[in-house]
Amino acid sequence: MAPSPLPSPVRASVRLGLSIARIMTCKMLSHRYSLGGAGLELEPSDRPTPPNPWQVISSVVSALVAIASLITQWKGNRLLAFMLVALALVVIISTFFRPLAASTRKYLQNLRRNRVARRSWQEFLRVEKRFGAFLNENDTLNLRNIISEIHGRNPDEVSKVCGPDYLNDYYGLIHMRHLKKPARTNTAFHLALTELHQMTCSYNRDYVLDPFRRLNGSPALEQLQPHAREHYEERKKQFRERWVRFLDDFKEFIDKTNHDLRYDYREAIGTHFEYPKPL
Repeated sequence: MAPSPLPSPVRASVRLGLSIARIMTCKMLSHRYSLGGAGLELEPSDRPTPPNPWQVISSVVSALVAIASLITQWKGNRLLAFMLVALALVVIISTFFRPLAASTRKYLQNLRRNRVARRSWQEFLRVEKRFGAFLNENDTLNLRNIISEIHGRNPDEVSKVCGPDYLNDYYGLIHMRHLKKPARTNTAFHLALTELHQMTCSYNRDYVLDPFRRLNGSPALEQLQPHAREHYEERKKQFRERWVRFLDDFKEFIDKTNHDLRYDYREAIGTHFEYPKPL
């Protein structure tokens, strides 16, 4: 016995549901691939993508079609009603699954990063405190102090070689804030590490590299007695060694942090520093 043909309204509902599913699939593909100069390039898979408006509309329409068909055809053909509902569920799940999965991954990633940030905070404070020692005006091994002695504590002459001492107050404010308000999240930890990285780069450029260049061949240094000149050259070497050792340790800490927090290339803190030339 041949199966009885489906009623016209039912056939129309099925065709509408399949057409919507086809349109929705095409829209999803068009958003996953972009046409580049040489070929198709797949977008990064870890990038969360919100539902496309066409996908949302197609899902809503499909659901409405399934509900209408379910109401009108329930008594006449329950199998068909179940098929329409299943089709609507497939369309809805396929629309919202990817952004939901991406949001879940992001949430779990943030939880893990927050734990690592809290665990690394004390080590970060120790590194920051080591950096602060280079801004100590009373430390005789600091380059600014050495240059000041060479120029007889003349502030005008010192400023010609060293430039303005702007980092002292800035570091004090930043370090005090870090002591009073520990980082509890990855966002706060990343900001604090970025601030320390920026201060280190500024100190390396304005307090180390530039003063060394200006001091080489300086008349004030050449006019000193041989034993005094040797004394200051030795102190300059000691300062350079201490600064290079700090840069090495800071780079190691940054590398470890980038690895532990699994930062990608957009989030990772840079580790390139220009080292002062050997004296």
